Amino acid sequence: MGMKIPRNRLLELALHVKLASEAMIDAARHLAALEPADTSAPERGPWAETCKDLLAMNVQLGFMERLLRRATRETAKLEARIDARSGTRPRL
Repeated sequence: MGMKIPRNRLLELALHVKLASEAMIDAARHLAALEPADTSAPERGPWAETCKDLLAMNVQLGFMERLLRRATRETAKLEARIDARSGTRPRL
């Protein structure tokens, strides 16, 4: 059984996921510019760890995007069924 999430909440979530994705891209660009030229430099360890952390956050954002997409589809299907039963026109 699906859960109905109000459309405005889905849009709010989508906006925040989009903003987080954009911030992730900016952070990756900034980090690339900070890469130590010397692979044996002591800064290389923290830099590599930060890369790993950004990658992990990006994976989590991908999961959120998929969950949000699924919730949007399920909410649209539920609204369509309710509209079909009540005889009203589908909401846009």
